[in-house]
Amino acid sequence: MLGENSLLFIILFPLITTIIAYFIGMKREDYRDGINIVSTFIMFIFISSLYPTIIKEDMRLWIPNIMGTGLYIKINMFRYIFVWLTALIWLLVMIYSISYMKSYKDKNRYYLFFMLTYWSTLGVFVSENLLNLFTFFEIMSLASYPLIIHEEDEFSHEAGETYIIMAVTGGLVLLMGLFLLYDFTQTLQLEEIKVAFSNIGDIKYLISSLILFGFGVKAGMVPLHIWLPKAHPAAPAPASAILSGILLKTGIFGIIITTGFIIPDDFKISTVILALGFLTMFIGGFLALFQRNIKRILAYSSMSQMGYILVGIGLMGILGEHKAIAFYGTMYHIVNHVIYKVLLFMGAGIIYMGLHQLSVNSILGFGRNQRVFKYIFLVGLFGIIGMPGFNGFISKNLLHHALSEAFHIYGGVWLHLGEYIFTISSGFTTAYLIKLFVVVFIEESNTSIKDKMIPKSTLIPMGILGALIIFIGLNPNSIISVIDKAAIPFNFHGEIHPHFYTIENIKASFISMGIGVLIYISLIRGYLRTGIGKEVSYRNTTLTWFNLEKHFYIPLFKFLFKVFSFILKVCDEGLIRTIEGINNIINKIGNVEIKYENNMGEKLKEYVNKTFSLTGYKLSSITYSIYIFGVMLLVLLIMLFY
Repeated sequence: MLGENSLLFIILFPLITTIIAYFIGMKREDYRDGINIVSTFIMFIFISSLYPTIIKEDMRLWIPNIMGTGLYIKINMFRYIFVWLTALIWLLVMIYSISYMKSYKDKNRYYLFFMLTYWSTLGVFVSENLLNLFTFFEIMSLASYPLIIHEEDEFSHEAGETYIIMAVTGGLVLLMGLFLLYDFTQTLQLEEIKVAFSNIGDIKYLISSLILFGFGVKAGMVPLHIWLPKAHPAAPAPASAILSGILLKTGIFGIIITTGFIIPDDFKISTVILALGFLTMFIGGFLALFQRNIKRILAYSSMSQMGYILVGIGLMGILGEHKAIAFYGTMYHIVNHVIYKVLLFMGAGIIYMGLHQLSVNSILGFGRNQRVFKYIFLVGLFGIIGMPGFNGFISKNLLHHALSEAFHIYGGVWLHLGEYIFTISSGFTTAYLIKLFVVVFIEESNTSIKDKMIPKSTLIPMGILGALIIFIGLNPNSIISVIDKAAIPFNFHGEIHPHFYTIENIKASFISMGIGVLIYISLIRGYLRTGIGKEVSYRNTTLTWFNLEKHFYIPLFKFLFKVFSFILKVCDEGLIRTIEGINNIINKIGNVEIKYENNMGEKLKEYVNKTFSLTGYKLSSITYSIYIFGVMLLVLLIMLFY
């Protein structure tokens, strides 16, 4: 009973307080802000208090007659990691938002959708029924859209358009996969799917591909990533922080439960995810080197970091009985990325608060005299590049050891190439983070930038995250012991306790950072940076390169639109002519003179004529309905692509 009440509280409390805060916010903004902070604080404390219980047993709640199949939610240690991180980050970002959003308009709307996104994200992580998960997943996508377009300028609306198109497309593909899944297995409960799914034949690859497509969009996986580098820079910094830190993880969460419960340890699916992970890792890191918008750099960085996690998920599937190290590396990197990427986006927000600029050419030297801000940002930088003593060092070494294990088992040129991609991508991370640090804290300003007062309420959440980066880096067993319990639902007990701070691991870390320094000196400093002294500027040569959205997706959708319009036109005209022919035949039959010997015959004739007339009317109504639907679809497509 305690478990059921706890889960009910997690689902209802944020929603109720969000609605109350919204209506109060119409009159008193300070009361609304207080309610939201207290709400997220209570949720964090409450969720943290569940740890002793969840480490011993799972919590479950089933409520019938909701969403057709009932509402089935569950928390085990695997899910708890995501739920706890969500509660922590939302509390810290809410505190950060109070100062950041002061100068913004429509704050009541912002906080409404900010908290609805929080509620629906928690729903995703606790849903045991895939239909429940899909419902919360779509609510989350729709609720986060207003956060992206909050500034309501041309740039944000363009970013929001791309985001919502990809979100809706991914949702529809995911829903199609769930329809097929239920049709073949007669269940959407994760605990029941594994056995039923293994007996349906090769159709399982189509179903799992559709589901992975839907989750891959949200995870920023290549080639479905096009929304990510547009949405992050457009949204206010607090929204960017949760988009990168948490919402990307909903996609990762979906991919993990798909490969871990629906189609576990499948070599083909895992190989595809592994390949896409390497592409995502490399392309994201490479493109980040060239960007000038600080939040776009961090957006491509998030994409690259999702590549590391996808590589870990792929390795889990191909390593079989040796997959423990890949699982530990994946989960550890999820935790790490949430912490240091939210910190870095908060840092970008502080710069924007002071200068209302995000271009590296306009923010040169902003933090030269901001010592506290500089040191906290440096901690986040050390975390993400994998500096020994910081959290990223642990997870990157675990993932690299998993990759080495796969190469040891299978060999081959492709896994050998993967090792090179892994190391070079880590070098990219070092290079673009050095670029950011030099621009903000070392370069001389080429404008009249003066010292800006940084609100302490923004530095406190960053300081907490910075402390976590150091603590986790120096005490890896604090996370490893939690992951030990999180591994249980996947039917293996790794309980690995390796020695992380070995000469070999430290050497590998410094090699990748050394490569990053060379990339920074040769490419960024030697080619992208121009000018000297206060006349320094950086250029972005990728602006004229191939753009996946503009040069592939939009032309493809326009072509498909024209093709299907022609096909539907042919079908529509054929249907109209067919119905006209049927109507003519019906009218001729209805007008046939039939001789009857009594009044019953006249009544029968009247009934036949009336029936045929009504049938003709219904057929015409179907034609009109199809026509109206076609017009609505045409208008929708025009709105989306023009």
